[in-house]
This record gives sequence, C-alpha cells and structure tokens, in this order.
Amino acid sequence: MNINFRKFTSDDKELFFSMVKKFYAPPAVLHFPSDEVMMSSFYTSLEIPELVKGYMFEYDRSPAGYAIVSMKFETEVGGMAAWIEELFVEEEFRSKGIGRKFFEFLSEDLNGKIKRIRLEVGDENEGAKRLYNNLGFEFLDYKQMVIDKDF
Repeated sequence: MNINFRKFTSDDKELFFSMVKKFYAPPAVLHFPSDEVMMSSFYTSLEIPELVKGYMFEYDRSPAGYAIVSMKFETEVGGMAAWIEELFVEEEFRSKGIGRKFFEFLSEDLNGKIKRIRLEVGDENEGAKRLYNNLGFEFLDYKQMVIDKDF
C-alpha cells in the first residue's frame, strides 16, 4: 500500500471536477452548487496557495481523493487555523487509512504554522466522525450563521 499526497496542478482540473461533483452530491450538502462554484476552490488553490491549499490523494498511484484547506486567523487560539473545507475519498479507497495519513501529512506540510484544525462533518457520515474522534477532534457547541451575497 502506497499512499501519496501532493498539491494540485493545473493538470488535475478534470480529475478534481469529477470528484468534487461526488463530494457535493446529496445528502452530504444542503444544495448542489453550480459548476463554477465547485471549481472556484480548485482555481483559487492554484492562484493563492498560501491561503487555499489543494491536495490530491493517490493510493498505489491511482487517484483516490482530494482535500481543500483554507488558512485563516482565529482569535480564539491567537494564531492561524487550517479549515478543512472539503475532504473526499473515493468510495473504493475508504477504510484504507488515507484520511488518517492525510492528517499526518497535513501536520508535516503546515509544520508549526497553525494552532488549530477545523472541519465540518455531516451527521450521517459515521465513518468520518469516527476518524475525527479518534484523531482527537471535538464537537463545538454552537451554531454558525452565514449570508451569501456579493458584497
């Protein structure tokens, strides 16, 4: 078993697009975004990689998944946080240790530059919740609110 993680390249566009459509498939999300919205994180990771990091996952040289990580300052910890925006593993590669290895890789890749990792997980995603719990993640006890519009 050989698990590899690498940053997105422009050659990953079609591969990413096929995976991100699966990531955004219901019931995992409240609404299915447009193709443009789904691709914005890919393009942003190429344009400003210091703020948005895109990673491809490979298992024995086969495409196995991806992650999008955004960097932001959090006053609660007095430093930078990595927000796992999207983490997707193709179904045939799940339960092979890729998620756990990705968090080890991410820790090495960010190498002391962050104080917190944040992520969201759907209630129905028992496998992911088990992994995150085993890694030491805890649920936050508050609701988030958003407003979507062009400011």
